[in-house]
Amino acid sequence: GHITEETLMSILRDKASGICVDSAGFRTAGSMVSVLPRDPALPCVHFLTGTPDPSRSVFKPFVFVAGIKAAPQVRSPSFPQDPARQIPRFRSSVDRRHELYRRHQAALELMEREPERGQRLLGTLQELERQGLQGMRELLQ
Repeated sequence: GHITEETLMSILRDKASGICVDSAGFRTAGSMVSVLPRDPALPCVHFLTGTPDPSRSVFKPFVFVAGIKAAPQVRSPSFPQDPARQIPRFRSSVDRRHELYRRHQAALELMEREPERGQRLLGTLQELERQGLQGMRELLQ
């Protein structure tokens, strides 16, 4: 049959199959679907969640080209006195979560605390994902 990006995203979101894991102590760390055009003049488009639990995450489009700068929302913070670089190591801890991850965690908490409001938020996020897919199709045409 015809497999689309949406097909692959739905597979990665499938909890019943065990592909998407959402259990105490362990979650699917993140997911990715890549569109690799046969025409080498067209860019590859990678859809990444950048957050755990693809069933409640949005696949966001990324196109990697020369000179690209990472969005600050997906860059983990750096620390002048990083415990990982000090001797002895890891005597203290720091919050290394990037802004997107922190906001995703807040959205998950909202979905669990206020299911009706959480479903509206998830619908909004899924609409943004659809817009990203449409933008990718327009870019590749």
